[in-house]
Amino acid sequence: MDICYKFSKESFLDFFKLMQSFGQVHAPVRVSEQSFSFRPVEKPEQIAFEALRTILPPKKMFFPQRETLISYSGKEVKDHTPEPLAQVLFGVHPCDLAGLGIMDNIFSAGPPDSHYLARRQATLVVGLSCMPDKHCFCNSMGTDFPHSAYDIFLTDIGEDYYLQIATTLGEKLFDPKPDFIKTIDDQDNQSYKDFWTNRDKAFTSNFKSDNLKQIFDLEKDNPVWEELGKRCLSCGNCTPVCPTCYCFDVIDVASLDGNSGSREREWDSCQFTGFAKVSGDFNFRPGPVDRLKFWYRHKLHGFDDSYGLKTCVGCGRCTVSCPADIDDIVGVVLRLQASQNESKKDESA
Repeated sequence: MDICYKFSKESFLDFFKLMQSFGQVHAPVRVSEQSFSFRPVEKPEQIAFEALRTILPPKKMFFPQRETLISYSGKEVKDHTPEPLAQVLFGVHPCDLAGLGIMDNIFSAGPPDSHYLARRQATLVVGLSCMPDKHCFCNSMGTDFPHSAYDIFLTDIGEDYYLQIATTLGEKLFDPKPDFIKTIDDQDNQSYKDFWTNRDKAFTSNFKSDNLKQIFDLEKDNPVWEELGKRCLSCGNCTPVCPTCYCFDVIDVASLDGNSGSREREWDSCQFTGFAKVSGDFNFRPGPVDRLKFWYRHKLHGFDDSYGLKTCVGCGRCTVSCPADIDDIVGVVLRLQASQNESKKDESA
């Protein structure tokens, strides 16, 4: 159970300095009129508290877009396991926390990924409450409330932040307890409940997710896949922005003389034409329809079979970033559910 306190928004500078005492603070920063990105910050004024979704999710902090695994020179081979400095990741919303939890499960499963875990264990994660926009559907995915993957979580309750401390790492940050941290009372608890109740009512885009496995099994040949596949550009935009897409490729980069080189890991996408291509010039998913259907199924069904979790957290990034307007997950699911309902009516007629 979380340890709960509060502090006034006027004292945020004190809280920020406390985070800095742990390590470099990374937070959402405005990088264009419409876009935000997790970047290092040195003062609270740099933080974009209004940021709802960053271009890339928090996974980039622990699973870089490209990194060196090993390098060699002559007969010498060097392992490049990182030794990261302590850092703070501030401003992570509930859906992204759920995404981090899924990534933690993936990269800690045997054999564990030492690169990911080294960065993850060196990071203090501070969550922050938010209000949804028209693209958010985390309430449909059960990721609209902070359940895990954070050390500290802040909920906006007006003039104060309601502070929840969930881990030993979070507790150590407040030991000894600083003066700006105050004890909560019944009114604070009520304000906390009111915020989450009002937030729940603010969602405008949603669907029922309890029958997704059945829907994706029964609607695998639905015409919607052909329709979307014909518009898909196979650009792969939907995968880097997804908080839980973790596919990567491993490539060897050799010097011209062949005496030195490195083995690199870089992000890959199941939407690329060559992703499922194997020797013998055979491709398991040769067309956009095959690849798009696979991605949807993995997000909303496939991972559920093994882990009991869906890997879509309802953040809306894929919908916002898709140039062909086909990654409207809510719209697609509603269409599939409607088709299934029609089928049931026909069977009962």
